[in-house]
Amino acid sequence: MTPLLRVGAAALAVALCAGPAMAHAPIPGIKGFYIGALHPFSTPPQALMMLGAGLLVAGHAVYRAKFFFAGFALTSLLGLFTGQPPAWLDTAMYAAAALVCALAALLPGRVLPGATLLTALCGLLIGMASVPDPGPARDMAFTMSGALFGANLGLLYIWGGTLFLKERIPQDWLAIGLRILAAWIGAIALLMLALAYAPAA
Repeated sequence: MTPLLRVGAAALAVALCAGPAMAHAPIPGIKGFYIGALHPFSTPPQALMMLGAGLLVAGHAVYRAKFFFAGFALTSLLGLFTGQPPAWLDTAMYAAAALVCALAALLPGRVLPGATLLTALCGLLIGMASVPDPGPARDMAFTMSGALFGANLGLLYIWGGTLFLKERIPQDWLAIGLRILAAWIGAIALLMLALAYAPAA
C-alpha cells in the first residue's frame, strides 16, 4: 500500500470512529465544517468534475500523484478567496469536467503537464464554488476549511479507490472499463453544457 493510500485509509478510520451524535455541535461553527466538507459533491457540475479529475489522476503512475495533489490543493485554496461564485461557474465546471474526462478516456497516463494543469483548474473551480454566503468570519472560516478538506479528501478517495480496484483486478478489461466510465462522465458533462446554452422552450 502506498503512503497516500495509507493516509486515505487512516482518514477513513478516523471518520468511522466518530463518537455518538449530539443534538448541538460542541464547537460553535463546526456544523459549517461538515456542510463545507460535503459541498464539493453537492451539485452535478462539481460531482462530475471531481469524478473526472479523480479518474484522470488515477490513470497516471503513482509516483506522479504528488504533482496533481499539490496543484489541486494549492488552487482549491486560492479559489476560496476569489469572492462570491460568478454566474458562469457551473458552465465552466461542466467544460472542465468534459476536458479532464476526455484526457482520461483518450490518453490515460499521458500528457503530464496538460493533465496537471487541468487538475489544478478543477481545484480552482471547486474552491470558487465553495465560497460560503457572507456571514460571521468564524463561521465562514469553518465552512471554507471543510470545503478545502472535503475537496482534497474526495479527490484522494476517488484516486485511491481506483488504484485499489486496479490492484485487485489486474485484467485489461478494468482499464478499458475505467476509460469508458470517463467517457460517459465526459459525455454527461457535455450534454449538461449544451443544455446550459440551449434556448428556453
